[in-house]
Amino acid sequence: MMLSSKLTRASNDSQIVLSWLTNKQSIHTQRQYSCTIEQFLQFTGKDLSQIMIEDIQDYLRSLKLRNQKLSTVKVKLMIIKSLFSYCVKTGYLPLNPAAMVDNPKVNDNISQKLLTVDDIKNLMSHTTGIRDKLLIKVMFGLGLRVSETINLQWTNFRVDGEMVNLTIIGKGNRQRTVLVIPSLWQELQVLRKKGIDYLFTASEHNIPLRRNTAHYMLKKVAKKAGLNENLSCHWLRHSHATEAIKGGCDLSLLQQSLGHSSITTTQKYLCLRLNEGSGNYINF
Repeated sequence: MMLSSKLTRASNDSQIVLSWLTNKQSIHTQRQYSCTIEQFLQFTGKDLSQIMIEDIQDYLRSLKLRNQKLSTVKVKLMIIKSLFSYCVKTGYLPLNPAAMVDNPKVNDNISQKLLTVDDIKNLMSHTTGIRDKLLIKVMFGLGLRVSETINLQWTNFRVDGEMVNLTIIGKGNRQRTVLVIPSLWQELQVLRKKGIDYLFTASEHNIPLRRNTAHYMLKKVAKKAGLNENLSCHWLRHSHATEAIKGGCDLSLLQQSLGHSSITTTQKYLCLRLNEGSGNYINF
């Protein structure tokens, strides 16, 4: 008896897309991926089995003509590649046309998205409440993504004497543990409310703060503080990494704290210290 090479019961594109999305743990990721694939399929007007390399290339070209950022184009292509890879692995499709499409080269301008410790203090001094101040402090102090920060619950913390460990479920459903300094842990106690599981909520209800609310708050505070209005929550994570390296943190520990799957991703922060060079540390 010949065994089937298919690993899925999906018989149409909607079913295989749903199966693929189910593997994504984050609701935000599911929405983003679903929206991108819907836009892509509408553009091509084809079923997945009919899509050729040129269809994907045409779609990417259309994004560039609409002045989409290269980083956005790269993310959309990554999502398309992910879907086609899943389709081939499950046996839904025999070939992966997206595998033959090169990723656009993006100039990573992280060096323009860095804040100093004084900038962070300036931001916090312009917040209107303790919640927003601590939200900024946690994202910068622990290097967390905004999605990780707004979903923090008190049960994620484990207190062992003077040590406080925070368990994070990050990107790709990867778990990591981050050390929380005692002073920050003490400051966070003012956020505790009876019957509320989350640290950062939008109201008295047991509902976490929305990503858009956090981003809007930060931009508003940045404007009041006289800082770059394009500032986003991720700038705080970038700044955490560069300041940690500046303070002597080794790459492997930083990789562990940030939850990077590859140390190559962490290494990009080695070259982001503006107005400094190794020659500054040599006396002769």
